[in-house]
Amino acid sequence: MIKAICSANGSITVECGALNILQGYKKKPDLIWIDVHLENHDLSHEEMLLLSESFGFHEMSIEDCLFPQYYPKVEAFENYVFGAVHGIQLKPHYFQEFEDSIYELNVFIGKNFLITVHTEELFFLETIFEKVKAKPQIEMKSLENLLYNIFDKVVSSYEFTLEKIDYKIEDLEDSVLADPETKNMEEILDIKKVIFAMRKVAESQQAAYFYFARSNDGLISKEYLVYFRDIYTHCARINQSIVMRSQMVVSLLEVYMSSVTVKLTEVMKFLTVIATVLMPVLIISGYYGMNVRFPEYSIFGEKGSWFFALGLMLVAIIAMLVYFKKKKWF
Repeated sequence: MIKAICSANGSITVECGALNILQGYKKKPDLIWIDVHLENHDLSHEEMLLLSESFGFHEMSIEDCLFPQYYPKVEAFENYVFGAVHGIQLKPHYFQEFEDSIYELNVFIGKNFLITVHTEELFFLETIFEKVKAKPQIEMKSLENLLYNIFDKVVSSYEFTLEKIDYKIEDLEDSVLADPETKNMEEILDIKKVIFAMRKVAESQQAAYFYFARSNDGLISKEYLVYFRDIYTHCARINQSIVMRSQMVVSLLEVYMSSVTVKLTEVMKFLTVIATVLMPVLIISGYYGMNVRFPEYSIFGEKGSWFFALGLMLVAIIAMLVYFKKKKWF
């Protein structure tokens, strides 16, 4: 699916379909933004002609759009700059299948055009598109402003994911300290995988944004360089945040193991106390269980000896419990 929004002499027009967009571009608008959503990871014949012949994009750039890779890229050509950046659009079960939430956004940037190509439906682009239609004098006032808004949303998607991770870590901390369970370990490992995948993608993104933050053959005017430097700095802060979350997860895993050890120690301590308390009972019952006539029989009689043995067991149990309590062993 392909659509475009053109700005010419202060007026805005929205076009759909490759032929209509081409006719609009031939009128030489001040700025045109074309958004291409690749359905089934492929370009239609008209879309291919628009990109390859009408705009003259290199076949390698078009091929990069058709086969996304999780690595940023910026290449300068004679009449345009091609870039590939990556963001995160979370899906329902992103902790288990996080890599499916990572998307690639390809951009073709020229003097009066910006073309975005993506294989997934990106909701933030829809939002920007609607904002451009509502306030074109602000959102479409320059190529740099439009490009900055798009890049800013892509980078901000990492922060939103980090917030989700923070909430999950806080919940796990409370759960682990209260009552550690096996499922907590699985959730911690899922978060660890998410952070590792984020780190693998985010660390390399700075290289792409650095191109737009410096002098780039006049593509970005000097007054807007500071905006793209802000994106570059924002990306650097996110990388530091990801490293910090990685350390938090390692610490959380250590807390989980410590909590499990403490819980196991409490169980072993309880069982040890029970076994130790019952030890005199076993000794006394073993002694009086022998098939011989004990001296106590002549003193207490047969029935009285039974009560004597039972009382001796109770006294031994109470004495050991008092001793353990005095030593603060439980």
